[in-house]
Amino acid sequence: MEITETDATPSLASRTLNAIIKLEEVLLSILLTVMILLACYQIGLRWFTSGGLAWIDPLLRYLVLWSGLLGAVLATARDNHIALDAVSYLLQRQLKLWVHLLIDAFCVLVSVFLFRATLLFIKSEIEYGGPGLFGLDTWLWFLIFPIAFGMILLHFSIDAAATVWNLLQPPEPDKR
Repeated sequence: MEITETDATPSLASRTLNAIIKLEEVLLSILLTVMILLACYQIGLRWFTSGGLAWIDPLLRYLVLWSGLLGAVLATARDNHIALDAVSYLLQRQLKLWVHLLIDAFCVLVSVFLFRATLLFIKSEIEYGGPGLFGLDTWLWFLIFPIAFGMILLHFSIDAAATVWNLLQPPEPDKR
């Protein structure tokens, strides 16, 4: 969903969105790099010392969770998430935009419910959770849930707003 402008000066909104997407890409790249390095280090320790560091495996599990959810955020931002698109190529532009808006509205609604559920989960973890890796409370390790679903909600909302904007624009003449 990277926003591009037709004129030479992109709007503040498009620059902000592109900066957020770039930050998501950088953070995901860092997480994946750390995961690969830690996993290789742990494998090397197991090969050469018949042991390893006890904290690496739980940390890798948390990093897999974080990178998976950040990958979902990035897929949503780029509009590369799983989609079944069987008929949109048959629709005219205006009808295709209405279908896209309907899908975006549904995705926003689902994202709102998922975001709310993650907030309730974190509240429960704060209340009943215990210490986790490195002595940090478990809810800190699970903060990725509301962060990720909040960002997914943001990206779907921006996409829906952009679709509404496109619907309000005058129709383009046929190019033949």
